[in-house]
Amino acid sequence: MWDAARPKKTELKIRYQITTVRRKQEVIGHREARMGWRVQVTNMPKAGLSLEEAVVAYRGAWTLERDFHVLKDRPLGIRPLWVRRDDQIVGLAHLVTLALRMLTLFEVLVRRGQERSEKKLPGLYPGQASRTTESPTGSRVLVAIAREGITATEVDDGEERRWHLSPLPELVQRVLSSLGLSDAIYNRILVDSD
Repeated sequence: MWDAARPKKTELKIRYQITTVRRKQEVIGHREARMGWRVQVTNMPKAGLSLEEAVVAYRGAWTLERDFHVLKDRPLGIRPLWVRRDDQIVGLAHLVTLALRMLTLFEVLVRRGQERSEKKLPGLYPGQASRTTESPTGSRVLVAIAREGITATEVDDGEERRWHLSPLPELVQRVLSSLGLSDAIYNRILVDSD
């Protein structure tokens, strides 16, 4: 309830207007040294690609920084190593670098295959079966393949030993096609298992 005997409270609002601007070069230099700058270079003429288009093209392209992130993160992950000898450290670094190269090549080939077929890969996101992407990562494709649940079952009735292989999922067929491989290699698993 409002009390008439209480004094009114007034608020003073101060407004500012900028009339001049001066650059403080020493502060700017200090901030530049701390923040760093990202330089992007292209040989595309300015008439062919605007600044905004160049930034979008850069963000959508392969970058070395992303590979360093993959190298430090899962699934490859160089983290604290529990090895004692220098040759073990060198060997492990070579192995992880080789895995990164293979993952990068896999990703590039899958993306090229997707561009050639003009079809996006569905099923890469758990719980979102119809969601697709134009640039799937290699690790996301491998995780989706692992979720497909491909099984090989051995049936041995004492007289005869047989194998049953579950049908090859469409996602795996499309990935194999992107890699330039036939699905016949999948069926050879049974032939080579005997």
